[in-house]
Amino acid sequence: MPAIILSLNKYEGDCKYVVSFDNVEQDAYRQVFESVKNKFSINKMSDAYLRKVLLKKLHEMGCKVLVNQTYDLVSALPFDNDIKIIQVFHWSLEGYEKTLIDAAKKKSFGVRQLSVWINSRRSKCRHKYLLKCDGVILLTQSASAEFKRVMPSFDVNQISVIPNPLPYSVDAAQYSTLQNKNICFVGRLSTEKGCMRLLRIWMKVATQLPEHTLSVYGDGPCRGEMEEYIKVHNLQRVRLCGFERDLQKIYSNSDLLLSVSDSEGFGLVFIEAFYYGVPVVSFDCPVSPREVIGDAGILVPCFDENEYADAVVAKLSETEDLRKSQRSVINRAKLFYSNIIAKHWNDLLTSM
Repeated sequence: MPAIILSLNKYEGDCKYVVSFDNVEQDAYRQVFESVKNKFSINKMSDAYLRKVLLKKLHEMGCKVLVNQTYDLVSALPFDNDIKIIQVFHWSLEGYEKTLIDAAKKKSFGVRQLSVWINSRRSKCRHKYLLKCDGVILLTQSASAEFKRVMPSFDVNQISVIPNPLPYSVDAAQYSTLQNKNICFVGRLSTEKGCMRLLRIWMKVATQLPEHTLSVYGDGPCRGEMEEYIKVHNLQRVRLCGFERDLQKIYSNSDLLLSVSDSEGFGLVFIEAFYYGVPVVSFDCPVSPREVIGDAGILVPCFDENEYADAVVAKLSETEDLRKSQRSVINRAKLFYSNIIAKHWNDLLTSM
């Protein structure tokens, strides 16, 4: 049976395996979701609307198993039906919920109190509905351990660990030469990804590696703040490249990938870099970098920016050590080839 992607946003393409809400359904959901009454009901109104539409579409498709990728929507899923429901976590559960509370605390006083209260209530609501899931997928053993700690009442027999896959099942045709004089960052330009931390670290690195460039791939709410910081501090050799689909273009022209996030549920960019032979430097943040990176990169204590900068400079200054790391990352990438990960998914779905 084929897997169907169901999107809340209207799909304009022609792939028969993608189904989406139409404009009427989407507008109606947005109207309910954005209402003040819905906010004070902790999204119960929008959840009820979404649950009704989802159930109708799932039955029309003859769906037997629903795999939900969006944690915020877990309370809107059609439980207590003949459809099995699996929740996938792509991030640290604790880290994600902390990010929401931290963002709420940055608002003005009156709004701050209300936002913290709403987010706390929503968190408890999501936890309640998680207990109804027929299965939960975590991307690493570390994430699984965290989930068991946060959700001690969840049946451990319904927890599975399946990593994210690379979109390849054969070795790369081209690896980085590691002689590009270029360091890359790939990800959303947002607070939790540590974008301003990245620029502070680069200030320290740039003075010691004057021939190297920092290429930043991605976009997000912090881009304007980054541009201002670069201008005010006269940072040299920083390229804000925007979004780039061609992974080979990014990684085959890079010597090192930098990750400076507050937390990482998996770190898909790690294994993308591995595939093209690019070592990684990451903070040893929750929940998964240590497990995903293994011996294929450098882990730095959170969040020591001086030690991080020193690690980057040291790695790029030792050519033979960098080459040795490349051999490790190429071998590690093989663990995440799509044909291997697909077998894990097939075994799980077959057993349900």
